Amino acid sequence: MFTKITLTLVTIILLISLAGCGAKASPTPTTDSSGSQADSSQTYTETNPADNQQMLPIISGKVASLTLDASADGTTQQLKPGEVMMITLESNPSTGFNWFATIADTNVLVQMGEAQFDEPSSSTPIVGASGKLTIYFQAVNPGTTSLTLDYQRGWETGVAPAQTININVEVQ
Repeated sequence: MFTKITLTLVTIILLISLAGCGAKASPTPTTDSSGSQADSSQTYTETNPADNQQMLPIISGKVASLTLDASADGTTQQLKPGEVMMITLESNPSTGFNWFATIADTNVLVQMGEAQFDEPSSSTPIVGASGKLTIYFQAVNPGTTSLTLDYQRGWETGVAPAQTININVEVQ
């Protein structure tokens, strides 16, 4: 009985949290130490996380010149120094699984920031649904390196990844 009540409360809290995710931020007037109201003419703009998904390459002045998915496993990709490679993979972090990148030679290729997770597009959020994880890599110097992407739970040691993608990268 206690377990059912606990699960019901947790479910209600999660649903309320999800419903509140779309709330707009509104400015609140502040008072200074003298008790008078401070200037509240500042405006606050809400940003949608989906609008920022492509932000990393834009900030760096780069646009992804190569877009890959899981079908790139076992291929050799060619880039020029400064070019950006974007890899988008199916992912479901609610299961504890995530994609982990290993680059053999970081003098040739580097990961640009953290991976970005996009939930599936739906008018109603689906808790626990899989989505797409996008990872950006930038070619730095001429050379050859291997990129390994492992889909695994980060805390599990000695357990083989559920999926592995190997890509050879040649920077010319």
